[in-house]
Amino acid sequence: MTTLISVTVQSDWVEVISDVLRGTVASESFWVSCYRKGSASVHGSVQVKKSLVESHSVELTGKDGIVVEKITNYSFYVSCEKLAIMKTIIKGTKATFKTHNSAIKSMDISPGGGLFVTGDNEGLLKVGDTSDGSVRRELKGHVADITTCRFFPSGQVVLSGASDFQLRIWSALDGSNPVTLKGHNKGVTDSAIIDRGRNVLSSARDGTVRLWECGSASIIRTIGNYTCAVNKISLGLFPSESIIERKPDNEIDSREEEAFTTKSYRNVPLHSCAYSPKHNLVAVGSAEGVIEVFDIRNIKDLFAIQRNDSTIYDLVFIEETGDLLIGQGRWFCIPNSDRFDEQYFPSVTRIYRF
Repeated sequence: MTTLISVTVQSDWVEVISDVLRGTVASESFWVSCYRKGSASVHGSVQVKKSLVESHSVELTGKDGIVVEKITNYSFYVSCEKLAIMKTIIKGTKATFKTHNSAIKSMDISPGGGLFVTGDNEGLLKVGDTSDGSVRRELKGHVADITTCRFFPSGQVVLSGASDFQLRIWSALDGSNPVTLKGHNKGVTDSAIIDRGRNVLSSARDGTVRLWECGSASIIRTIGNYTCAVNKISLGLFPSESIIERKPDNEIDSREEEAFTTKSYRNVPLHSCAYSPKHNLVAVGSAEGVIEVFDIRNIKDLFAIQRNDSTIYDLVFIEETGDLLIGQGRWFCIPNSDRFDEQYFPSVTRIYRF
């Protein structure tokens, strides 16, 4: 199993740079720490000074084993020779929106990119504008923490699920809740929208995945009935080339109890999954911080990687490139490099600090 590097940066480093740019202070520094499991960590710093050459620009200098190379005022490369860390990109946020008074548990962006929806641990959903963070609608009805929220393809309707055992369908235009889906007997953990949204899927801590008809708010079928919670759902078209026996029309019947299965070699809970139809890859993330990547065409385990022992909360493939985004306290990126296979040696190329 490949061990990935970890780079952490002082949480307010963006503000440190802003202070220097504004002239509040002539120079300031922030700390950077580099880790590789099984090796001694390296703790250094970055000195920030206003540039004497470029206007409204800073100069960054790494110290104590840390080497930095500025990209923009709010992004830079970090290298650490001692831990063989080469040019990992650190990026700050472009904007920060304060939308909730309690922790945000789920979010989504509309297909057009103009709206966001967020759900907190008090059962409140908010629909806002991505350009300035202004809240357009508050969606009230759930009575427990929101575990999933998604825009329908129209960008005007929202699906949400919560620990109150329910899913709700909302209008993002007026905040109305015309449909509530009831049937799970434990908290909903995830959801997925099929095609244009006539049908949706939900998973829950009751060990089931349920297929719903939205118009009638009825359960079409319960897919799977497991003895443990189902934590995540990821949808996508099945590849045309596969060793798995299939119907002549190259489709798998969603009414089947189990189309195919493979088991992680680690007997630990899986908290996240992602599917890339274009690249024929499935990735799963565990409670112990291990990410495994499979080739869906032959259910082959390509490789396993680990950054540290913290839970992998989310995984997202960037479909255009095949890069894998991993959510584990902060987001970081594993590049595809045109292939994921048994010869591929993964590394972290970008870290997004929030």
